Amino acid sequence: MSTLDVTSDSENKLLSRREVSVTFVGGSGLITRQSAAEAISQKLGVKKENVQVISLAGKFGNRDLLGRAYVFSNEKDAKTQLRPFMLIRQLPKDERKKAREELKKSKAPAPAPGAAAPEPAKK
Repeated sequence: MSTLDVTSDSENKLLSRREVSVTFVGGSGLITRQSAAEAISQKLGVKKENVQVISLAGKFGNRDLLGRAYVFSNEKDAKTQLRPFMLIRQLPKDERKKAREELKKSKAPAPAPGAAAPEPAKK
């Protein structure tokens, strides 16, 4: 695995989170969001569930991977501050599909009570 260098680590007291920028030396194409969160949590000594990877980006001609992550004090803060798709993309692949379907179901508008079903269009 590649080595992890923390390039910046700042405390955002207003949002009660740490904002961390990291570089995975030689990690371009090898690191997933889950493995990045695990590596950051080990380096900083926090729980993996509290680390949310915001971005991972490589540059042309360079094997280094630049990452940005938020470290929350608890999972509740992450759920209130981040949009649901950001939390879903942090999950493993098999859980991700289920979470997306649940999110779509919760967003689907419910029919009004007593309303008739729409009629199909006539040609």
